[in-house]
Amino acid sequence: MLEDLIAITLLAHQEILDVYNSNFTVDKKADNTPITDADRRANGVIMDGLSRMDSSIPILSEEEKIPPFEERQQWDKYWIVDPLDGTREFTERHDEFTVNIALVESGIPKLGVVGIPTKAVIYTGEVDRTIALRHTRNAITPISTSPASERIRMTMSRHYKTKRNQKIVDYLVARGEIVEIMAVGSSIKMCYIAEGRADIYVRFGPSNEWDIAAAHAVLSAAGGGLYLLDGARKCYNQLETTANPAFFACSSRPHEWTEIIASSGVLDDDK
Repeated sequence: MLEDLIAITLLAHQEILDVYNSNFTVDKKADNTPITDADRRANGVIMDGLSRMDSSIPILSEEEKIPPFEERQQWDKYWIVDPLDGTREFTERHDEFTVNIALVESGIPKLGVVGIPTKAVIYTGEVDRTIALRHTRNAITPISTSPASERIRMTMSRHYKTKRNQKIVDYLVARGEIVEIMAVGSSIKMCYIAEGRADIYVRFGPSNEWDIAAAHAVLSAAGGGLYLLDGARKCYNQLETTANPAFFACSSRPHEWTEIIASSGVLDDDK
């Protein structure tokens, strides 16, 4: 299954790059978010590829009509897809956009593939086997999260920095921590944590389950995790909405990060 997913991801890469290297146009969806032919073409090859693999597994894709919750809540196993995460990066000619495919079982991402078309890199995570890999043209390398060190490496969105993110940084600095900030696009933020290049990512801005499921699987397989701000594990397909509440992804010490987030005062901002 993983080899088939990688092949599908590579096909999506090519569709995306064909558009990226052209004079493409940008349209607006009903929610006013951008969409291009790259999103549509990548979605087409992914939907076709997954259906060919096993037509009995339903697919939830950002670029398809979302089935009603009454139908979705019957799914014990399903694919969740973001054909092009980081469309804004794509339209602004940043290279940090990704292809995301995850297999969710009983609310938990069990298998995830995150591809970076412009880098010819694919991250994979098999959660039950705790195997996370970084695939390039020349090598396949095991990846894992890194232990705590003397500095905290925090990834942030280029487009969705908030005052609450800064509040956490200020709290850490005030207690004597050295904080290094990395502005990164799309689901790459969590892949950086999975391969030991970063430690923490806190998300307050808008996001959906298809934005994070594949990278969540990669991160879990690499030894990290993704949690709600109260420390509960993120589960999928539990509500009518596909929107995520605020969450954090970390390499280790989730209980400590729950306490840091609470102590920073950001939870009071929601009241």
